Amino acid sequence: MSTRVTVLCSDDAHHVFLVAMLRQKVEVVSVVVEPASSQCARLWRKRRLVDWVYNRYHKIRRDILGLNAYRRRYFQLGHPISEFPDDVHVVQSINDDSALDVIESTQPDVTVVMGTSILRKRILRAAGDKIINIHGGILPDYKGNHCFFFAMDQGRFDRIGSTIHFVDSGVDTGDIIAHVFPKIHPTDSPETLYCRAEKMAILRLVELVEAYGRGHPFPRNTQLDRGRNYRTRDRGPLRDLAFLVRRRLGWIRVPELTPDEG
Repeated sequence: MSTRVTVLCSDDAHHVFLVAMLRQKVEVVSVVVEPASSQCARLWRKRRLVDWVYNRYHKIRRDILGLNAYRRRYFQLGHPISEFPDDVHVVQSINDDSALDVIESTQPDVTVVMGTSILRKRILRAAGDKIINIHGGILPDYKGNHCFFFAMDQGRFDRIGSTIHFVDSGVDTGDIIAHVFPKIHPTDSPETLYCRAEKMAILRLVELVEAYGRGHPFPRNTQLDRGRNYRTRDRGPLRDLAFLVRRRLGWIRVPELTPDEG
């Protein structure tokens, strides 16, 4: 019997890819999309002006450097990715009543989360006991945002990868299901590594959800109490400039590495 899945995600290319890959293998009963533009606008409305400034900085930085275009190309499905199919529910906040109504009406077996704001308790209750997130970073060491950048900046190439984990009421603190570690090449950047690892994690998650429908439970490992939560504001223009200079001077040397998946 196919697993019934609800997806809560944002609107970047890898989120479209996630939905498309799940639809090939399991029954996706609903998709709720919280656009990145809505997340940014909410920062402004709540007068979280510092966070809003850093959010805008990274959007502009990514546009100028072609990183958003690179990500769209990387997650192509054989045809141009322009938008989600028509049967998705677009909300201003993933915690809106409209999002709650969708989740309660579909009652999924598994809820998959990627790229949304932090889920409030009522959404967590409605989504059930199998809420799974793909996190761009190796937990528990690198929580929050820009984890690939900070791992490279600190020379922690053994900690570059993505984590599939259960969602609880904390921030990236739920039990770990699996880690994926991408191949690393000397020419790689945080963006190329992020895309490579996220695609691996999406495909691995689809396998796990499909296996769950055949009666195989998800692995579950409690996180160790360590690591740091990195905020978007922790990576500003000066930090980016320092990273670039250190990379050009050879102070950050990216190895050729083919790690084992954990």
